[in-house]
Amino acid sequence: MQEHLPCLRSITKLHTLTINTFHPRLLIPVFNEHFSMFTNTLRNLDIRSAYAMEPQLLYVICHFPLLEDLTIMYSAEERAAHPKHRVPRITQSPPLRGRLVVAQVRSWELFKGLAAFPGGLNFRSLELRRCEHPEVIFARCGHTATSISYLWLSGDVPSESNPSVHAHTVM
Repeated sequence: MQEHLPCLRSITKLHTLTINTFHPRLLIPVFNEHFSMFTNTLRNLDIRSAYAMEPQLLYVICHFPLLEDLTIMYSAEERAAHPKHRVPRITQSPPLRGRLVVAQVRSWELFKGLAAFPGGLNFRSLELRRCEHPEVIFARCGHTATSISYLWLSGDVPSESNPSVHAHTVM
């Protein structure tokens, strides 16, 4: 990314950022150099193929104080191969009032970490696909959620033992 840094610095009103491959051992040491110019404008963060331990991922999310929408596509099987990196304690968190989309997350620690954000979770829309432990998110967003979509399938067809559930609430 070093060669593209001058172009990135010229972008002053970025609202949406997608990181296709998240490797904290590569990203965390240079995070401020590459992404600090977006911290006061970014409202939507989309992280795909996250090869990270939970503290690093939560640390990056909290660097964007205006963040409202969050998408995490996560590969739980591969993340254990990467060592933990020390990150500072999280003391503030973004408002997180928009939409949460999480797919293929089997990490209790990630959900527990999100739920422990100092500012709380205030998502109005939840879309959880193939996630274990969604009850933590449901409990933390129960006061604000107006739309919930939950899908857990181990195969292609829902069954009584593994149903697909979609719930929508309008307040």
